[in-house]
Order: sequence, then C-alpha cells, then structure tokens
Amino acid sequence: MILKNLLRRKTRTLLTLLGIAIGVAGVVALGAIAEGYINTYTTVLTSSGADVILAQGDAVDLLLSAVEDNVLPVVQNTPGVKQVAGILWGIFTTEDIPYFFVIGLDPKEFAVRHFRVVEGSPIASPRQMLMGRAAAKALGKKIGENFKIHEVSYRIVGLYETGQAIEEMGAVITLKEAQEVFKKPRQVTYYQIQVTRPEMTDAVIQALKRHLPKLAASRSANYMDDQQTTMMLRAMSWVISLLALLAGGLVMMNTMLMSVFERTREIGVLRAVGWSSGRVLRMILGEAVALSIAGGIVGFGIGALLVLWLNQIPAILGMLENTLSFNLFLQAMVVALILGGVGGAYPARRAARLQPVEAMRYEGGSPSPRSHKAQAQFSLQLPLFTSLSPALRNIFRQRTRTILTALAIGVGVGLVVALGGMADGFSAQLSEMGVKSGELTVTEAKASDMGLAAIDAKIGRWIAALPAVQSVSGLLLNVAQVPGTPYFLVLGIDPSSYALRHFAITEGTYIRGPREMMLGKMTAQNYKKRVGNTLQVSGVTYRVVGIYETGVGYEDGASVIALSEAQALFKKPNQVSFYFVKLRDPSQADVVRQQVEARWKQVSVSKSTEYAEKMNDIQVFRTMAAALSFLSVVIGGVGIMNAMLMSVFERTREIGTLRALGWRRRRVIAMIVRESLALSLVSGLAGIGMGVGVGWLVTLEPTMGVYLQGEYSLRLFAQAMVVALVLGGLGALYPAWRAANLSPAEALRYE
Repeated sequence: MILKNLLRRKTRTLLTLLGIAIGVAGVVALGAIAEGYINTYTTVLTSSGADVILAQGDAVDLLLSAVEDNVLPVVQNTPGVKQVAGILWGIFTTEDIPYFFVIGLDPKEFAVRHFRVVEGSPIASPRQMLMGRAAAKALGKKIGENFKIHEVSYRIVGLYETGQAIEEMGAVITLKEAQEVFKKPRQVTYYQIQVTRPEMTDAVIQALKRHLPKLAASRSANYMDDQQTTMMLRAMSWVISLLALLAGGLVMMNTMLMSVFERTREIGVLRAVGWSSGRVLRMILGEAVALSIAGGIVGFGIGALLVLWLNQIPAILGMLENTLSFNLFLQAMVVALILGGVGGAYPARRAARLQPVEAMRYEGGSPSPRSHKAQAQFSLQLPLFTSLSPALRNIFRQRTRTILTALAIGVGVGLVVALGGMADGFSAQLSEMGVKSGELTVTEAKASDMGLAAIDAKIGRWIAALPAVQSVSGLLLNVAQVPGTPYFLVLGIDPSSYALRHFAITEGTYIRGPREMMLGKMTAQNYKKRVGNTLQVSGVTYRVVGIYETGVGYEDGASVIALSEAQALFKKPNQVSFYFVKLRDPSQADVVRQQVEARWKQVSVSKSTEYAEKMNDIQVFRTMAAALSFLSVVIGGVGIMNAMLMSVFERTREIGTLRALGWRRRRVIAMIVRESLALSLVSGLAGIGMGVGVGWLVTLEPTMGVYLQGEYSLRLFAQAMVVALVLGGLGALYPAWRAANLSPAEALRYE
C-alpha cells in the first residue's frame, strides 16, 4: 500500500525524492571532501615508509609548520631512529592551477625513493626539477622545458609517479633550493623518521617529546587526526550539510502534509472501517521513510558522481580518491532516514488525529472544515488580507504549505546571503586596513594563501626610496595557538610605521620595546586580558601594553607585536605578507604601481580599495560559497515546483471552472506564474532575514566569529531576491503548463 500511495502522484513523488537526494548528495560530497583532505595528507605522510612525523607543535596547519634544521642532530642521535628526511612543502598559484605543490627534499635521503622516476632522470645538479606526470600533462610540459617557481626558472629533467594524485600534480626540487625560493632558510616543514624496529615507534616518540618539547611527534598514520584544520573542516561540512538537509526536510514535510490533505476522505474511510490512529500514523510515516530511503540511494549516487567530477578538476585532482566508502554510504542512509522520520512525523500525527466524520465530509481540492475556520481567523487577524492581490490570497489558502515552502526556499536564499555577506565582509575588512595605511597595497603575485605569502624586505626598501612614496608599512600576518584557542591571529608591524596609526589606542600605549603586545578590543574581552597582563604565544611570553580598536573585525580580534619579533616568532626573517604604500600625491598611484611591477615580477600592486578581491583566498571562498549556495538553491527550486504542482492538483476543479468560463491557457499560465512569483517574493524576504540571522550567529563563535563578520549591501539583497524570483519563475513553468492544458470537462469531474 505504501508503494501504491507514493506512485499515485508520480511527479510529486519524483520531485520530493529529488529534493531529498540533492540534500543527501551534499552530505556525501562535503563528507568526501573532508575525508579526502585527511586521507590524502595521511597517505602523503606515510607513503615513503616513515613511521614518525616531527612537526611544529603549535602549527594550526601542517603547511604552516616550520622546524629549524638545527634539531636534526638531536633526532638522528635518538635511540631507535634509523633514518631521517627533512621535507619542505611550498605552494604557489599558476594560471591553470590555484594550488601547485612543490616538495623540497634532499636527493640523498630515503624520502626521494618515494618519487619514482618514470621518464627522464633524477635531479643531479642545481636548478633541476622533477615534475609529476599529472602536472606535466595539465600544464603541457615536457622533459627539457623550463618551469618557473616565483620567477626562478628550473629545467624539468624527469617525470615521476607516486600513486598519490596530489603529489603527481606538483614538482620536486632540492631541499636547499626550496628553502631559498620559498624564503624559509634552514627550515623544513616536517621531518619524516624511520625507526629501527616497529616496536620502537612509541619509545622514539616519547624520547623526541622529552628532548624537543616545542615540537610535535606522532605516528605518521595518526598525525592528521589531531590537526585543527581537520576538526574545522569536518565541523564546516556538517554545518553546511545540515542547512541543505533542512531544506530537504521541509520539502519532505510539505509533500507528506499535502498528501494527507489530499487523502483526507480516504483516511476518514479507513478510520471508519476500523483502522486505529497508530495504524494510520505508521502508514504515513512508512511512506515518508520509503521515500527517504529511495532519496538516500539516489542522493548517494548523485554525490558519488559529483565527487568523481570534482576529482577531475586540476586544483583538487586526486584529493577525493578512495573517499566513497561504505561508512559514507551508511552516513547518507542514516541522514535520509532521519529526514524521513522528521519530515513525516507531523503529517503522520495530523493524519492519525483526523476524526472519521469530519474527514469524510472533506471536499477534495478544497481546504478542510478546520482549514476554513483557520483561514477565517487568519483573515480577521490580518484586516489587510482581503485587499491583497489574488496571487497572494491564493498562496495563503494553505498557510502550512506556504510557510514550509517559503522556509525551504528561504534556506537556499539565506545561504546565498550569509556566505555572500561573509565574503564581502572579509574582503572589506582586508581592504579597510590598506585604505587607512596607504593608497597602494603590494602582495605576492603568486601566493596561494595570504598566510603563506612572503615578500622580501629589500622590495619594501626599494619602494620606500621612490620619490613619489611618502612611507611604506610592512605587515606580517600569521596564525598561532595560545592556551584556550587554536586560532590566534598575530599582526607584525614596525612600531615606527605609518600603518600603526590605524590602531586607535583605547587603553595603555603603543608597542615600543621587545616582548610587548597590543590586543584588539575583542581579543582582550575574549581572553579577559588588561594592560599589564601577559599572554603566551608559541612559547613566548608577551606583556600587554595597550588595547586598541579599529572597527575592523579581524583586526579587533587580533594582536599586534613588532614586525621584527613576528619575523622571529614565525621563522620568517626579512619577510612580510603585505606592504602598504602611502603616496605624497595619490594621483601618482598608477605610475608607482607600474614602476614596482616592472622592477619586481614576484609582486602584484593594487589600489588598496581593490587588492582584496584579487587575492586567491577571496576568490576560492567565493567559488566555494557559490557552489554551496547553488546546492541549497536547487533544493529550494524543487520545493517551489512541488508546491505549485500540489496547488494545481488541489485546485483542479477550480481551474476547470475558469477554463469553462472562458479563461484562455495564457491567462491560466499567468495566474500560476504570478502565484509562484508571489511565493518567491515572500520566500526571498524570509531568506534575507534568515541569512542575516545566520551571519550574526556565526559572529558569536568566540574563536572564528570575529573574522567572519558579514557586510550586507543592497546589491547582495537584490541578488538574493533575483535568485528567489528566478526560482519562482522556473519552478512555475511545469505546473503552469500542466494547469493550462487541463481539459475543462475532466477538471470539473476531478475528485
């Protein structure tokens, strides 16, 4: 009976199944991305046969780890250690690949054996490179050709394979040259360690922890499990997945509720012939669960195809291999069953509580007596209801359906607003400091991430000597861990620089000497710190000498120390992340920009009002936001099509009457489209409210919220409304066509 009931309305069932499937597909894809990141790096860390990984203890991410090579003798002399290999990872951006990985290693150490040369020869002299076969194919490179890393040219002498796509989409150069090109002298990202016997692994780890307490030693297979990036990525995937599932659940609830309305008399007959409330409840709930199981299976299939497609994109090629596990399938099915249970609970309860006599008096295609009474009360509560346009009056016939559909669409629109607002806010925050510190901002031309950007100090000195330049302010930005939070933003600024004036002191003084720190207002509140207190960052104790406020979220949630101290703390000697250039005459901005870029090819110069939008971080965030928004918007589109189709079924006789009275097909289509657009308008307004609300809730998160303060412009709201109205227009096409093609005679006989 359950299957028969679902197949009564094939189109409605198909649309609902599709809405659930898209939500489940989102869970599968996002879960695969999170696990793919973890699995890929775990495989990279273990593939060379390393038993132990030794990295920076308080690094937020493995790529931000920096270990001085003076610890190498300590590691080599630790009992149980067989071999040690230093690895340096660098990333930069090419025109075709936003994240191109470069691995620096010593050709004499055991780690190089992992990179199996399949064409050409190994590295034998300076300025030579091995390139992954996949990278060579993607970039159209061959042996003997040159490839530039940060304007340094290397000759490709061989192609390698490792079995790991992320490695094969990169290149290998010598450790010494990697340290030079990525400005990390005498540093490695981590050490790979082989032990003499497997049973010695734990003993070696404990010995390293005793001798090198500031570093983190762990089994290579377990290293990624404890990373803060891993936890954040998993948390983010679940939050976004829950939003997609919320929209799918609302579509499910709407469908089952309309099914109950449509079958009110049938349910009344079943109750009259002896069906108990529990049996009716189980029937409706069983239909919801069956629909969810089918949606879960289809959703896993769509998610799997999406993962396979994503895995072909050069930027993430190979990162999603072997992520479609049985556990992920079980997770998808559990999610689908929860959707069915939650989405079917209220409709099932409503059906079970129907009184047989009242239900059997129900007229098909019109609201129940109870619904008539509710609509009358609604009209009394809203005196303007009778003056609303016919389209709005029609969508409020079934208030429950309208509310559920508006919420389903609103979730998608809200995600557009929330993510768009965060991206705009982050971009505005980055630009704000640059604007107040100078007319131009200098960034690393091919930096894949602003946390990895490194501009040599000599470039700043050269710019400062230009006649048109009044001052140059260097800023080093990095993330550290402090007790109580995994994500603590530190800004390194020269105490004498023009940019420091931007930080308005509200208590205490500016930094002047060593081991002094200024805290943003939000940071001071979160850590309960005042002037005179101390704070330990990466094992170094600083005294708080001032509290500042700028009005820029990420700055007020950060801290400021002297540039020289930041360079020492983060092991970035003579480097900055940005330069802010104050001009004597702002009209000379284009001239100075051309001069700098002509002399220094490794940097990019932009007006301070524009530089943030050109950064790889912002572009990647906007791309991710667009993809996630599209996912939720598609679910909302399915929801509105479903709602309008149910409205057409419900009003079949009414439409037949209108056709019999002379209404043309075009007029019927216009009526349905207007109703759909009215519903979209209501949904869009609700979605804007939801998006702003979600954005505000995100800012309450104590560690990351201050960096994600949204900026909500009229342009963003207009974009959200356009999305909602486009959804309404597209969602109305099939229902309007179906309504217009109803035969008056058949429609009037509809029960």
